[in-house]
Amino acid sequence: MVNRYSLRDESGHPVESPAEILMRTARVVAEAENNYRSSGATSIEIREKFFEMLYEMRFMPNGRTMANAGTKYGQLANCFVLPVEDDLGKGTDSIFSVLRKAILVLQTGGGVGFSFGRIRPKDASISTTKGKTTGAVSFIKVYDTAFWVIGQGGGRRSAAMAVLPVWHPDILEFVKCKSEEGQITNFNISVGITDEFMKAVKKDDDFTLRHPENGEMYKMIPARELFSAIVDSAYKNGEPGVLFLDTANASNPVPHLYKLEATNPCGEQFLGPYENCCLGSINLREHVKKFSNHKFSNSQMKSQYMVDWDKLAETVQLATRFLDNVVDANKYVTAVPEIEEAARRVRRIGLSVMGLSDLMYMVNVRYGSAKGQELASQIMEFIRYYAMKSSVELAKIRGPFPGIVGSIYDPQNMTWSVPKPLIAHKTNFGRSQLDWKSLIKELKQDGIRNGAQTTIAPTGSIATISGLEGYGCEPVFALSYTRHTREGAEREGKEWREMYYTSELFSKLLIAHGLTKSQRNIVLEKVRKNGGSCQGIDEVPKEIRDVYVVSSDLAASEHVRMQASMQRWIDNSISKTINFPPNARPEEIAAAYQLGWATGLKGMTVYVEGSRQQVVLEKKIGPYETKTEKQVTSEELCPECGTPMRKEEGCSTCPACAYSKCDK
Repeated sequence: MVNRYSLRDESGHPVESPAEILMRTARVVAEAENNYRSSGATSIEIREKFFEMLYEMRFMPNGRTMANAGTKYGQLANCFVLPVEDDLGKGTDSIFSVLRKAILVLQTGGGVGFSFGRIRPKDASISTTKGKTTGAVSFIKVYDTAFWVIGQGGGRRSAAMAVLPVWHPDILEFVKCKSEEGQITNFNISVGITDEFMKAVKKDDDFTLRHPENGEMYKMIPARELFSAIVDSAYKNGEPGVLFLDTANASNPVPHLYKLEATNPCGEQFLGPYENCCLGSINLREHVKKFSNHKFSNSQMKSQYMVDWDKLAETVQLATRFLDNVVDANKYVTAVPEIEEAARRVRRIGLSVMGLSDLMYMVNVRYGSAKGQELASQIMEFIRYYAMKSSVELAKIRGPFPGIVGSIYDPQNMTWSVPKPLIAHKTNFGRSQLDWKSLIKELKQDGIRNGAQTTIAPTGSIATISGLEGYGCEPVFALSYTRHTREGAEREGKEWREMYYTSELFSKLLIAHGLTKSQRNIVLEKVRKNGGSCQGIDEVPKEIRDVYVVSSDLAASEHVRMQASMQRWIDNSISKTINFPPNARPEEIAAAYQLGWATGLKGMTVYVEGSRQQVVLEKKIGPYETKTEKQVTSEELCPECGTPMRKEEGCSTCPACAYSKCDK
C-alpha cells in the first residue's frame, strides 16, 4: 500500500504509513459533506466513520482515490469513456481533439474507453481530397502509438479500450488487429455485439454490415463466418472481448441522454460520452461471522461461518455515501470540462465487491455450483437493495441526480422494476427479507441520488492489499502456485525471483483437520503438481475438495452462470474472465459466448490457458519452503487487476489495465 499510494517527498520516498494514507483519503472524501447543510452529521463524524471502514478493510476505494486524494491534481476516478467522431480536427469530439483530451486524462492515472464505430470504413471516398480513408483500425494504431510515447517515462502506462460495433465494415480487420502480440500494446479491444447479430448466428443467416455515416447497407456476410473469426481470435490470445450492447442499453439508466457504446479498459463500466466513474469494493471476507463452536469430524465438514448480513448492510450504505462524496471531492481534468459536467449530471458510482470466493470457502459453499450461484445472487441483490436505499436517502437530503427526468428512475414516469433472479432464491442463508415495495415507493417520491450504483471490478491491487485470495468476483486462481516478481530479485543477482504462494484458508483447514506439517507439505506439493487444484488428491479430505475449487476446476458454463447470477443485480457490468484449459476447442468458446448472451451478460472475456506468450502466474511444480535458482523470463501479475503482464521493450505491461513497470 505504501509503495503504491503514499504521498512522497522531493526525493520520491514515501512519507505516509498505511493508516495515514487511509486517514488522508477519509478526510478528503468526508469534506464533501460540507457542501450539504442538512447532511445529518458533521464532516468530522463522517470522516471517522469512513476511516474506520477503510482501516477495518471492510471497503476499499479504487487506487486513484487513495493515490490522489489531497494532492495537487486530486483526480479520483479510474474510468472514463470519450466519444470519437468521424472528423480529423474541426469538432470538439474529432479524432485528434479527443486524442488530446485522452492524453490529459491518462496523465492523471485514468483509463479511457472509446467506440470507433463512427469512423468511416477503409477505402471510403474522401470528398475534399478525392482520396481514400484508412479506416477505424488505422486510427486505433495512431492512438496506441501516442499512448505508448507518453508512457515511456515509466510508472503507470496508458490504459485504453477500443470498441467497434459488429456491423462496422472494418470489423474483420479489427478482430484480427491484435493477432500478433506487440502490434497494439496499450489497448484492449472488444466487439460491440448486437442481438440482431447473435440471432443471425443462431439461425445461420447472413448479417448486414452498415455504413457508419448513414446506416445504409455496406455488404452482407455470413454471420457465422464473422462469429468464427471473433471466436478464433479470442481462442488464440484472449481478444477481442465481447460487449452485448443491446443488453447493456436495455438497462441504460439514462436512455434519453445517450446510447451506451463503450466501456472502460477492464470492461466493468459502460459509460456515456465523457462520463467517468469512481469505484470502490466491499471486502466480502470481512462480512462473515461465526455462528457455532463446531468441531470437525472425519465424515462431514460443517461451516463455522455465515454471512454477516447486518454488517454488510451497514457497510454498503456507508460505502454508497463515500462514493457519492467522491463525485463532489474529485478534482476533474480542468482542460476537459465536459467530464465534470457529465459526472455531475448522472452522478454514477461503482460499488463493487471482492473476495467472493474467500467468502464461499468460509461458508462452505462451492463456487460455481447451483448453491454457489444462488448465494452470489442473494449477496448481490442485498448489496443492490442497500445501495439503492442509501442513494434514495441521499436524494432526500442532497437531491436526485440532475439528469433524472426522462431516466428509468424518473419519479413521474419510472420504468425501472426489480430484476428477477436467474436462479430462484430458495436457500435460507440467514438473510432478512428485502422490502423492495417500500423502497420503490420512496424512489417515486424522492428520486435517487446516483444514476448507477453497482458494478464488479477486477480489484487486483486493493484485493492484494486486503489479503484476499479471490479478486473481484473471480474464483481463486490456485491453492498453491508460483509467482514471478522482480521484487528482491536484484539482491539475489537475478532478473526474476520465484515466490511460492499457498492459500491461507486452505492451509488453516488442513491444520483443523489434524494434518501434521509433513503431511501438509506433501499435500501442498501434490497440489502444485496438480495445477494448483486439490481435486483428486486423496490426502485432502473429501469435504474440503467439495468446496475448495479453483478457476481451472470449473466448467465454462459454471463461470458464465456465476457471472450471470450476479449480473441480474448489477446495473452496470462485470469484469470477469471465463477460463479454459489448454486443450479447449474453439467450439467451447463459441458455446460460452452464446450462453453468456442468452443469460443476460453485458460483456465477456475468455482466456485459454497458455494462449498468450507471456504468462504471470504459473501453477508449476516447485519445492515447498525452498528457493529455486532457475532464471525466469515470464511476466508477473498486474498489481492493479491481476492480469498476466507482458514484457515489451524493457517494460512489463498489463494488457488489461496497462499498468507498467520498466527495467532500470
